[in-house]
Amino acid sequence: MARVTVLHAPLRLIVVVARRAASSSVPHHGAHGVAGAIMAERELINKDKLLLRGLKFHGFHGVKQEEKILGQKFVVDVDAWMDLSASGDIYRIVKDVVEGPSLNLLEVVAHRISSATLLKFPQISAIRVKVGKPHVDVQGIVDYLGVEILSRLYLNNFD
Repeated sequence: MARVTVLHAPLRLIVVVARRAASSSVPHHGAHGVAGAIMAERELINKDKLLLRGLKFHGFHGVKQEEKILGQKFVVDVDAWMDLSASGDIYRIVKDVVEGPSLNLLEVVAHRISSATLLKFPQISAIRVKVGKPHVDVQGIVDYLGVEILSRLYLNNFD
């Protein structure tokens, strides 16, 4: 019997931790540790990648009450490592999640997109999802506030 595991990792966190680990004399073991994450990222370099950039939707995500009532624009970028001859409708998944029920955190929006995509399209080995909010209440000029996650699909075989 096979069990599907979706591994989510904040991409920037992996890079920071990986730099520390490289300068450390402590060995790292295991496919899901820092060393495994670095190797997994390197494996993606030689694969084909489907790019979706600047997908714009109106959604109702956020912690503040006015975000849930009025909604706002969300911008999403997706990278999907896969056999390009078997590409599917990832746009529809992103649209359904962003325009769907309200979620408090952008991280949850990104994880829902990546999980739904990986489960629907098993030919995707990894997916990077970036979700941004162009209209945020911050002091200063900013294009958007956002999150970026990298998720991989692992098949665990159990006898």
